[in-house]
Amino acid sequence: MQPKDQKKSKTHNCWDCGLRKKGGVNAFGLCAWWDEPKEIPSNIVDKGCKFWRDEHVQYIIEKYNGKLI
Repeated sequence: MQPKDQKKSKTHNCWDCGLRKKGGVNAFGLCAWWDEPKEIPSNIVDKGCKFWRDEHVQYIIEKYNGKLI
């Protein structure tokens, strides 16, 4: 595998995404990517999606409006 392919092959599930919030009807939680958080479907939670964000990065964005001095 070449270096450019490594990023492509790495998958991130919803369980460790910074955008996942507790709540909702199911145990999978809510995705806060949208203005109004949406339920995470059971077929996506283990697979993940293109909006995945590291928990630490999400914390910086929320706490400091994305500005790190």
